[in-house]
Amino acid sequence: MSWTDTAPTVAGRETYFFLSYAHSVPLSAAARPDTDYWVTRFFHDLDAAVQRGARRTGDLDIGFFDGLVAPGADLRQALTDALSLAHVFVPLYSPNYFSNAWAVGERASFRSRLDRLRPAETDGHVLPVLWIPFPPWDDRPEMAEALELVGGAPEYAENGLRALCKLSAYRRQYDEVLDTLAERIITVTETAPLRRSRAAPLTSVPAEEPGEAALVVAALAAEDGRQWRPFGAQHALAIADYVAATAQRLGLPTQVVEFTGVRERAPDSPTVLLIDAGLGLSAVRAAVAGLPQWVVPLVVAGPGDAAEEIVAALRVARFPEARPVHGVDEFEHSAPLLVIEARKQFLRHGPLYAQDGPSVPRPSLRPTDPTDVRRRREEDR
Repeated sequence: MSWTDTAPTVAGRETYFFLSYAHSVPLSAAARPDTDYWVTRFFHDLDAAVQRGARRTGDLDIGFFDGLVAPGADLRQALTDALSLAHVFVPLYSPNYFSNAWAVGERASFRSRLDRLRPAETDGHVLPVLWIPFPPWDDRPEMAEALELVGGAPEYAENGLRALCKLSAYRRQYDEVLDTLAERIITVTETAPLRRSRAAPLTSVPAEEPGEAALVVAALAAEDGRQWRPFGAQHALAIADYVAATAQRLGLPTQVVEFTGVRERAPDSPTVLLIDAGLGLSAVRAAVAGLPQWVVPLVVAGPGDAAEEIVAALRVARFPEARPVHGVDEFEHSAPLLVIEARKQFLRHGPLYAQDGPSVPRPSLRPTDPTDVRRRREEDR
């Protein structure tokens, strides 16, 4: 196939490879949101290695991963477009990869292009890498493909490429794997390029795991909360959808609901509540009254809004994790931390199990207050 023999169904420059991985969950809200530093490092190393040997750089860009998506862009659309333009798909397999709906969705989207080809034409266009080793009992067929990459080199097979990337003692082995990957990407792209075609739209709606409540995201705003876009042209998505997408990329089941549904869902679910500071203190106080303490509010400030006053009032009203944001950059930085904090607060303070009726508090090892015991007895009479 020649480089000009492609149907112009997708706008943009093609790339040699697309890197796919499962995002890591931050250990705490205090941690930096960039928990995938080594993925970013590896991407740039691989991009440079392909660049050194590539002969079609006038026609193609080198690599793509989600860290290159512009802030405020529609991430699903941006990644679907990138998957439509890549010649080789490089998934970083880890124990979390196959349970992460976003990562698996990227792979399914790219494979939709291969489904239109004859089997012989698909060889080499998916190039899996063992990023983090699997437990011995998780024997997946994909593992054999990832290990075949370097002929079963013991350091790579035992530790995974992430460890080789991190540890200077493995620098030689890391460079060998990197060069092998780059050579294969270049060979496949330049000798058997994929016809330009539209990948299936990226979907990432994980099924709710038994026993794990889905994160609920809702917005309290003067307009329709599900469509609320306080940053205008700076942000392509409604902010509730952006927070939901952030949670899904971290492998957490998530649902966006109207604010009217929060009272029904919050007693049994970790909950993020996005609040328009323009509503004013009185309206916000009335709206959140009675919500569980594990709800995590984020107050979005506009010019002249009393966001700090609202946050202070929310913290007094049993929502200690309430926080303000004043712009799109601060909002995007806060989104993964917000998601993790909501899940942490629910696990700490929420009911042991989802309830059809009132939530049952978790048992406590603290000494029982005699006054509280007397009050409960009087209520039961």
